[in-house]
Amino acid sequence: MLNSVKMLTIAAIAIPTVAQANLVQNGSFEVNALGAEQAWAEIVAGDNSLTGWTSFGNGVDVIGGLWAASDGSNSIDLNAYYAGGGVEQSFSTVIGNTYQVSFDMSANMFLGPDMKVMGVSAAGVSQEFSFDYVGFESSAIDPKWTTIVWDFTAVDTTTTLSFYGVNDGAAGAALDNVVVTQTVPAPGALAGLGLAGLFAGRRRR
Repeated sequence: MLNSVKMLTIAAIAIPTVAQANLVQNGSFEVNALGAEQAWAEIVAGDNSLTGWTSFGNGVDVIGGLWAASDGSNSIDLNAYYAGGGVEQSFSTVIGNTYQVSFDMSANMFLGPDMKVMGVSAAGVSQEFSFDYVGFESSAIDPKWTTIVWDFTAVDTTTTLSFYGVNDGAAGAALDNVVVTQTVPAPGALAGLGLAGLFAGRRRR
């Protein structure tokens, strides 16, 4: 019986999925109304200069040249005006469905503290992630971007995804390459899982 349960678990984990389009706009912050590319630009709370995104809190810095971006030319420093700010975007979701958020994290390595902390929230849940730019030996040429994956389950037909700086100071966690997808089982995958369950049930009998 134990072996049958294990087989069912493996089958569930191995379900193939269908690739989905990114549900957020401008996930790499390349489209903006800030004018010519520049090393950095501060935007205040309520600013919509970044297409698809709205800034909040103490605002953020849009980085276009201080360090290498993860994707494209721009990234975001989530701290501005000597405290944490943030960016957020709303998009359509289906209640009860699970969504995967993938993003790249680094840090402003020009000022302390060593440990930069970023918060992520959506659908009433949140989580914090840390990046030690000294420990990672992060530099402007090689910021040591790290990909993080985080899931949430939708509780409404519209969900707001927020990224915000947690540590004090004008230098915070860096954000780039945000991708949100709903993972959908490939056609026939669920049927295959059903057959595995039937087989396991026969073995138990």
